Amino acid sequence: MQNSRWKAASLEVHEALRDAKIAAVMHAVEKVDAALVADEYAVFAAALAPELVVNNPVNIVAPSAVVRQLNADGKISYSQYERLIEHASLRGEMVLLMGEETVVPKGKTPLAGQTVRRRFTELWRPEGGGWLLSVRQATIVR
Repeated sequence: MQNSRWKAASLEVHEALRDAKIAAVMHAVEKVDAALVADEYAVFAAALAPELVVNNPVNIVAPSAVVRQLNADGKISYSQYERLIEHASLRGEMVLLMGEETVVPKGKTPLAGQTVRRRFTELWRPEGGGWLLSVRQATIVR
């Protein structure tokens, strides 16, 4: 069984995936989620835009440098990462993703060993033929 995966929640999302930019972002998402499960810091860090800001599930707003450090310190790490993409669209040159994710944190990550459901919003921007995560919000669903 694969420990990171995503699926489209609706026909509208399946249709949106026909757009080359949205499909490329979903490929980037696959790499990032797999890196978080495999503890591949460099792969995760390479996907973060310098201007990244995250409103994270532990209720702090973190800039890119803080997010990178938390990952390097083992505080952003999962044994499982699944996403249900409920919305995917273009916003100018950026791609907007929204939906629900189910994660199982591990190691030093808060709530390690528990299954955690979250709502998320992400904005990805193009850079040098690839895509970088520029904005992220994640809220735990209780």
